[in-house]
Amino acid sequence: MRIFVMLMIGVIFGANLVKGQEGGELEPIVVEASRSNDTAGQMNKDVTVITAADIAASPAQSLPQLLSQEAGIDARTNSSIKDTQINMGQFGESSTANVLILVDGRRLNTADLAAPDLSLIDLNSVDHIEIIQGAGSVLYGDNADGGVINIVTKKGIANTKPSVLLTSEVGSYKGTKEGMYLTGGLPKLSYQFDYAHQQSNNYRTNNLYWANDYGARLDYNPTDVFGIDFSQGYHLDRYRLPGAISTDQINTAGFRGVHSGSISYGTTSDSHFDLTPHLRVEQGQSRMDWSLFTSFRKTDNNVVYPNFPEALNYERESYEFQPKLIWSMPLTDRLDNKLTGGYDYIYYKENRRINVTGSPQDIVDAREASQGVYLLDELTMDRKWLLNAGVRGAWAAYNFHQTQPQSQLAKLLRSDTTEGYEAGLGYKYNRYSKIFVNYSHTYRLPNLDEFFQYPYPGYNGSAINTALTFQKGNQYQLGIRDNTFKDVHLGFIATEAQYKNEIYDDLIDSSAVFANANYNARTRHYSEAGDIAVDLFAKRVSPYANVTFQQASFISGLYSGHQIPDVPDHLAHAGVIYRPLPGLSTRMQTTFVGKRFGIGDDQNIYAKLKRYETVDWNIKYDYKNMEFWFALNNIFNRQYFVYGTSYAAASNDEAYYPAPGRNVAAGLKIRF
Repeated sequence: MRIFVMLMIGVIFGANLVKGQEGGELEPIVVEASRSNDTAGQMNKDVTVITAADIAASPAQSLPQLLSQEAGIDARTNSSIKDTQINMGQFGESSTANVLILVDGRRLNTADLAAPDLSLIDLNSVDHIEIIQGAGSVLYGDNADGGVINIVTKKGIANTKPSVLLTSEVGSYKGTKEGMYLTGGLPKLSYQFDYAHQQSNNYRTNNLYWANDYGARLDYNPTDVFGIDFSQGYHLDRYRLPGAISTDQINTAGFRGVHSGSISYGTTSDSHFDLTPHLRVEQGQSRMDWSLFTSFRKTDNNVVYPNFPEALNYERESYEFQPKLIWSMPLTDRLDNKLTGGYDYIYYKENRRINVTGSPQDIVDAREASQGVYLLDELTMDRKWLLNAGVRGAWAAYNFHQTQPQSQLAKLLRSDTTEGYEAGLGYKYNRYSKIFVNYSHTYRLPNLDEFFQYPYPGYNGSAINTALTFQKGNQYQLGIRDNTFKDVHLGFIATEAQYKNEIYDDLIDSSAVFANANYNARTRHYSEAGDIAVDLFAKRVSPYANVTFQQASFISGLYSGHQIPDVPDHLAHAGVIYRPLPGLSTRMQTTFVGKRFGIGDDQNIYAKLKRYETVDWNIKYDYKNMEFWFALNNIFNRQYFVYGTSYAAASNDEAYYPAPGRNVAAGLKIRF
């Protein structure tokens, strides 16, 4: 903690030095940070972009490590990248269903309670990442209550010669990774092909991970008016997960130990095909952009619990059909208008096979078809005033069927109708700085798993919770992004949201059986986040820091006055980048995560999980067509838990996920 305070003081001191300098123009970073093709500066929301340069300079070796450096994001890896959760919006354990993660616009979220599988994303294939903090229900629909993360992959550039990038990495715990990336372009066709292989024993016993990834992206533009984008990917992995471990077992076997009852292993294959024809028509000063995003994704996951008689097989399929039209036109010399409208159809199908020794196979067939229609209007006056208003209507139908009647899981057809809307006002007091307010009425539809009760499908006593309905919320944001001085970047955002019928894990009885239910009263999620980045001495020294204060609580009902579990009270990052010579850079960074109640402890009667801080260092050197890098993580070998539960501590059956101790990684990149 003392290191963090020292770095924060250094950042503030550096900022004061720079503010005395003469300001200058800031080069814009133009990206499509939303479905309305806005730049970050045009949106009345808290939007940040992790650029290609940011990714190249970061010491992160994986997507969760990269995201965890951002304000307001708690990205944690429990055992390996196969077991990762992104927490935004103070939802705690239910963040998997309240944070929408996209890859080139395709949903990585599934229709069940499984967290989006970040092992499908090779960080070397990522171009940039767009992060929208707060609700995005109007443009993005379901799962966007807490925020939206859109991962944009690299693509080729037309009329460029083929270029090959070879990468090789080694690290602690017998970790290795190799990759080959081919990019280039013809006059009307650009292309990007990726291959990566990785494997690791990871930090703990029974924690193996092995994976192959293949990807292709083609962009064909025969004219300036019409084009087609195509992408395809395939992922195959094998993994072992050690599960949670109690404090008694940690005292016996150490932080790297396992609990025999928590061990599992499995395989995953995941493939997708995306096709997007697009058309641009311009007439005078007006422009219409039409696109039709279509996607098919198939996942096959087998899971075995060696110390239990059950084995599970999940076959998932999803289809996305999303036509969209953006109409931009000036209304007067001072007033510009952009209208974005579209229709989303998303179909999920899941076959879950439960094999129990000595019993006939049970097959649960679950399906969800959701639809949404949305419209967003954005006005810009004098290039300074920003006004937006939007609305979405959404509905979904669910279908469940189970082959074994003794489970008493009846067929159910269900349809919900709900809506989301938003309005915002912003003022750009200079070209790259703005202050804004925004209001959003949000919603989230139940996931397939959330309908299953006591405790999940495939076991005697399973039933459908026919009373479960969508959660609704009202969210308010006030923020500022300041780039008045070209070498100082400041930001502040305050967000408050109140939810009705929030879907949460409800502890049924003292035997620790959970079910998903709507909370019978209101909940409140609140956060304040600030960040600063400074470039000193012709960008040779760049200190930065961000800090987030957050709280989520039950404000009425059964648990009134209690905090929602699994939400850290503080998140903070601070560091400095030093570039002593051309091509050479080094970074020192510290991360702080505050206290929080363990999952399941809605009554707040057990001890909180302890806060922790880590310090990491890396160095990178570019020489001609080569790049060398080395990273030392958790320098002081801090022992801590990234995730855990304390509700069963009284029965000596608490469960925690120990984080890796001190570890190293190194890599080489060669471009031809």
